Amino acid sequence: MSTTPAINQNWPEQGGIFIGSRLIDGLVHHIVIPGGVEFDHADIPFSRVEEVAAEGDELNGFSDWRAPDQEDLMLAYINAREHFDTDSWYWSRTVDGDNWAWAVDFEDGYTYYITRDNEFRVRPVRSFPASAI
Repeated sequence: MSTTPAINQNWPEQGGIFIGSRLIDGLVHHIVIPGGVEFDHADIPFSRVEEVAAEGDELNGFSDWRAPDQEDLMLAYINAREHFDTDSWYWSRTVDGDNWAWAVDFEDGYTYYITRDNEFRVRPVRSFPASAI
């Protein structure tokens, strides 16, 4: 059985760094990133966000990595921004309208909806119900 570490601490049993918890579909989920900028995919168009976040069969022992939601990135900025490229924007998978999607600027924490024709970084995350551990 795994014990939840402090925020921004390594959680090897769950494949990375614990960046906090949030509600997903009414349940508390823990959110983990695989590590630092070495796990970023750079210059990714929005059309490939989901694809690149799930690339490969396994990452740090898990195969359920996904593209982050807007809320995941906001949690990452608040709790673990030192693990991100602070001169860069990161895509979320959260869309807003026909040609817009949410991205977070890790320099200042601003969250914007931006046209999908831009290319930004993508960092996979995994989430799982707190009750699962």
